[in-house]
Amino acid sequence: LSVKGAINISELIVELGSLKVLYMNGNKIGDNGIRAIAGALGNSKICVLGVSDCGITLTGARVLAAALSSNHTIRKLVLRGNPITVEGALLIVKAAVHNTVCHEVWIDDIYGNDEVKMMLNILEERKRRDEQKVAIETGKAAKSLSPW
Repeated sequence: LSVKGAINISELIVELGSLKVLYMNGNKIGDNGIRAIAGALGNSKICVLGVSDCGITLTGARVLAAALSSNHTIRKLVLRGNPITVEGALLIVKAAVHNTVCHEVWIDDIYGNDEVKMMLNILEERKRRDEQKVAIETGKAAKSLSPW
């Protein structure tokens, strides 16, 4: 898939509106392709975005971080295998922490300086809290349905 393919997919994201998972892993869409996808995220219901090994650099990381700051549906972002640099990793994890919905960001370990690791720990804790909350709410719902 090329940049043109990513642009076509971004148009479909907006048109369909109901797409929840998008894996573009291994497609060399680069920064221009992720710019197109990021532009469509504001009008989407995408919960999981996989863009591993897509040739995204710091430039694309900046675009993705900006989109993540205003998106309220993405819960999981997978970015492994992209040369985003430590600066790009930090921008993305900070945006994810700022975004109260996102709770998983997968990046390469080489970008894991202390600040990035701290932000990833915050996301991991958020995920645990969300899972516990769902378990509690599910348990309450099950009890309310019980005749006992």
